[in-house]
Amino acid sequence: MHHILIVDDNAAITDILARIVRQEGLKATVAHSGEEALSLIRDERPDLIFLDIIMEPIDGWETLEKIKQDASTRDIPVMMITGKTLDPGEVQEYSALFEDYIQKPITRRNLCKVIRQFFRKEQEIDGEVQKARVGGADEQVLAEFRRLSRDIEVHKRLLLLMWNVYRTTDDDDSRKPAFLETIARMEGTQNEMIGRLQEIRKHVPSMMTGRQGEPGAGDGND
Repeated sequence: MHHILIVDDNAAITDILARIVRQEGLKATVAHSGEEALSLIRDERPDLIFLDIIMEPIDGWETLEKIKQDASTRDIPVMMITGKTLDPGEVQEYSALFEDYIQKPITRRNLCKVIRQFFRKEQEIDGEVQKARVGGADEQVLAEFRRLSRDIEVHKRLLLLMWNVYRTTDDDDSRKPAFLETIARMEGTQNEMIGRLQEIRKHVPSMMTGRQGEPGAGDGND
C-alpha cells in the first residue's frame, strides 16, 4: 500500500485530503507544520509528500530544502500544494526539488488524477530499470536514468504551468520578462535531459525497446 504524507497547517484541509487518499485505498498520514513533517518523514518514510507552501514558523520551501538536504529523505518525491500563484523566481530556485505543483482549491477528481498518474509513472520507470538491471546495466547508469526520467516529467508539467500562467498574465505585468526567461532556461534544461536519456537508452540494449525520447510523452496531462 502506497503511503502519502499530507503537510498543511490547516487541519480542515489535511482532513479532506487524507480522506480522499484513503478512499483511493492508500495510507495517509498528516502533519500540521514543517517541523512535525520532518520528524514523521524520518520515522515513516512515505512514498509521496503533499506539502503546503504558506506555513509558519518554517514555510513549505524551507521544509522542502530540509527534506532534500537530508541524505535519508532526499529521494522521497514531494508535490507542492498551495493557493498562491507560482512565481518564476520560485520555479527557478526550487523546481529541481519538487515533483509537481498543485493549485488550491483541489477537487477530488484532480487529486486522484495526480496520484494515479504519479504512481503509474513510477511503476513504468521501475519496470524499465528492473529490465535493464536483469540485462546487466550498471547501477550508476540506472540511478541516472531514474533521476532523468523523473526530472523530465517534472519539467514537462512545470513548463506547461508556466506557459499557462504567462498567457493569463496582463501585458503590463512587470513579471512577464522573468516568466519568459525562466521558461527558456527550463526548455534548454529539458532538451539537455532528453538528449542524455536517449544516449543512455542507446547504450543499454534492454532499454532500446522502450519508448524513445522523454518517458511518458503525452501522458502528463491526459
